[in-house]
Amino acid sequence: MKKFKYFLVISTTAMLLSGCAALDDWGKDFESNTSGLERTVTIYSEDGEVIKQYKGKNVRTKNSSETGNQVILNIDGKRIQIINANVVIEEKGVEDVEVSK
Repeated sequence: MKKFKYFLVISTTAMLLSGCAALDDWGKDFESNTSGLERTVTIYSEDGEVIKQYKGKNVRTKNSSETGNQVILNIDGKRIQIINANVVIEEKGVEDVEVSK
């Protein structure tokens, strides 16, 4: 009986962890918050023109709604605060992903 319970716990855990999108998201968030991700950050004006573009190997992001629409970027150890702008943050490799319409 003890072996059966052990097998049941192990198999249930394996099934939950193998295909869980929430676990994948948590892992990506953890990686982003601890070691950073290689990303490109593009800041757009209200009419869609590119204002500035940042690229880095260690890019971390944080959203803050305390002072309005604010994004805080840490790019290779340097901090940038962006307030009230349209920001697109792309992880390296995402340009190769096809999006169906």
